[in-house]
Amino acid sequence: MAPKGFSLIEMVVYIAILVLMLTVVIQVIFSVVRANRVVQAGRNIERSALSSLERMSREVHQAGTIDTGESVFGSALGVLSLDGEDIDGNSRAVKFSLSSGQVRLLENGADVGALSVASATVSSLIFTRFYGTSTEGVRIQMTIESGTSTAYRAETFHTSALIR
Repeated sequence: MAPKGFSLIEMVVYIAILVLMLTVVIQVIFSVVRANRVVQAGRNIERSALSSLERMSREVHQAGTIDTGESVFGSALGVLSLDGEDIDGNSRAVKFSLSSGQVRLLENGADVGALSVASATVSSLIFTRFYGTSTEGVRIQMTIESGTSTAYRAETFHTSALIR
């Protein structure tokens, strides 16, 4: 009569194969999660850069002058203050600054809010004024960080805008 069931050696071999397969599956899952975190950090950085730089460039284009007394140039905690007129001819003051890792916008002294997303941190916002005989503009450099220790990313963005 043939014995029924598995021998001890067969069970050990089956368990070893199962453990090996589970180890591979778990490693794949961790890799996918890690890759997702890296992609998410990149998205947060790009969204912050796009929204902040686009708004700052647009406001510089629409401004009449740069208020050099209120602006801070060449510093990682830069401030850009612009003066101009709105569509109805009323005076308008716009100020961009870095506060608690977010690019903040003030319009006529009222805090409009953050331009960068909360899940990304702006670590540096540097404004550099340039001018010639008939042109004036601002170079903007912004460093944004996002992610965790395993999926940390930091990128620096540059743009320039002329006052029209």
